[in-house]
Amino acid sequence: MGIVVQFGAGNVGRGHIGHIFSKAGYKVIFADIDDQIISLLKEKGYYTVRLIGETIREERVEDFEIYHIDRDRDKLIEYISQADIISTAVGPNVYLSLAPIIAEGLRIHRPVPTNVIACENFYRSTERLKEEISNYLSPIPELIGFPNVEIGRIVPPSERGSLTVNVEDYDEFLIEKDKFVGPLINIKGLEFVDNFDLFWKRKIYTVNMGHAILGYLGYLKGYVNVADAIQDDWIRGVLVGALQEARNLLVKLGLDLLYIDGYLDILLKRFSNKNLGDTVFRVARDPIRKLGPEDRLVRPALECEENSLPFENLATGIAGALLFDYKEDKSALELQEKIKKEGLDGVLKDICKISPESPLARKIKEQYINLEKIKNR
Repeated sequence: MGIVVQFGAGNVGRGHIGHIFSKAGYKVIFADIDDQIISLLKEKGYYTVRLIGETIREERVEDFEIYHIDRDRDKLIEYISQADIISTAVGPNVYLSLAPIIAEGLRIHRPVPTNVIACENFYRSTERLKEEISNYLSPIPELIGFPNVEIGRIVPPSERGSLTVNVEDYDEFLIEKDKFVGPLINIKGLEFVDNFDLFWKRKIYTVNMGHAILGYLGYLKGYVNVADAIQDDWIRGVLVGALQEARNLLVKLGLDLLYIDGYLDILLKRFSNKNLGDTVFRVARDPIRKLGPEDRLVRPALECEENSLPFENLATGIAGALLFDYKEDKSALELQEKIKKEGLDGVLKDICKISPESPLARKIKEQYINLEKIKNR
């Protein structure tokens, strides 16, 4: 049917992107730097996707090849030049480094439409990749599209080096319709949307925000699993309150209720899925990034404040993040050092870009004091 070059053969790359396109008949070409997983996948010639819902089922993926990004550069450039889709899922701190090899393949691409998508978990990541590629390929041919994407399947960690990838049995893969070049592709689990920004905010302000609240408040109260944390009456109350605040904001911004209420009902069930085995440490990790002004907690809280909407529960989530001190998380330890040196006001100003005198900051500081009592019990 076509070729997909997928940079990153990790949990998202194999468990979501590779899985969806392979099922649709595409030949998937993985590119990675992990010698262990490259050798294993080459030797076995297949991997298993374990789809975890109320029940668990498995699907086997076989029609793929895998190459090393550096050692097999020429082979990958050849595949990029023929690809229908070029995708990345390697992490927000790494993916822009792929611009030179992608540009090299696009430079010799056959004169047919192709699309580059960055499946990285932050705002308009494909646009940023396009900007980086333009440093190596300018002008970029009009037959190459760069639609932003949003993926919503929960992918908890799998054992490193395992042939089996654990994923949530839920499809959410949205593509920015007006930036896609060529005929729209019809694949189960893939949806083209107008008003991409609103759908992106829906995901970040509900799925990612909700996970963060469960992670930070669950950690404070000593829970290990997300599905256990959501059963705590107080945590669930804060979560539901924060989702209501996000719902009010999304409606104010113009998203139809048709795309919100049912989505939130399903989301609470997804968070409660014990079979996923998702941990509070995973969803809370890297608090400095997650406390950023454009990220899952601070951005919706700031927008609520700007729109004169309630934000108390979002402020509680931010306060919980500021208290996250998990000793195996480098970012958490760095955050605690910053709080000791700069105080809460300094961290709110420097990391969150929240004015320390604002109503939002006052509420965060008030909730921080309240949550410290829970932490010290």
